[in-house]
Amino acid sequence: MNPLVQEAHRRSQEVDQHAGKFFDQVNSVMSWVPAPLEYLVDPIVRGMQLLNEKLRELWDRVKLLWEQPGDSDRLKQVGEQWVSQVGNALGDIAGTIGPDKLRTTIEWEGRAARAYQATVPPQAAGLNSVKDIAGQLRSSLNSLANSIDMFWMAMGFALAGLVVSIVGAVVAACTLVGIPAAITFIVGGVAATIGVIAATVMALESHVNTIETEQSALRQKIHDLGSTWAVPNTADLADASVVDGDGSDWRPGS
Repeated sequence: MNPLVQEAHRRSQEVDQHAGKFFDQVNSVMSWVPAPLEYLVDPIVRGMQLLNEKLRELWDRVKLLWEQPGDSDRLKQVGEQWVSQVGNALGDIAGTIGPDKLRTTIEWEGRAARAYQATVPPQAAGLNSVKDIAGQLRSSLNSLANSIDMFWMAMGFALAGLVVSIVGAVVAACTLVGIPAAITFIVGGVAATIGVIAATVMALESHVNTIETEQSALRQKIHDLGSTWAVPNTADLADASVVDGDGSDWRPGS
């Protein structure tokens, strides 16, 4: 699992642990309430119910994130494979089929030779086009991977801030008079954390939509390669005495 996801998960466990301590602290203080302070009990009960609802809402949202954490490391790995195993390999091949690197331009003459020579540069260009697409795929996948990492970094910060809020509230709840303010403090912290999660999820979804548009354009480029790839002039390549019976239109060089 990605370290950023692990850190966010650890922070969520701390939130759960300290929230449990807060409930225990409140129950302990309220186990004996002096008669002059009984009027504080009902507001505290209502506040704790509200806090419990907010915590459930928080865990419902967080649970969905653990179920689909994404895998930024895998995205980066696949992007590198596109370049190293596809793009670079085809680029190396393209570098070996230039007219200046083939002996056919020296050993072969005539219409068929010229037809063959004319096909060489477009073939190299086609291979380089695939190399470029591989590079664009890597950039697109890396961009998505970085967004996932930034998302989990933001999640970790948000949950860490909530931990601090709850720890402070536990201290404040050591007296019956301090409990209402402590509840308000935690409820506000939980609400703020839920808001951060919602905003971060929306930002990630927006970027995913952008990446999907990029991927769609790249798929179209790959599809178009089949129709734009240069096709050799087979009629001129086949024009030879061994085929058509006329005087040889091409011959091996001496």
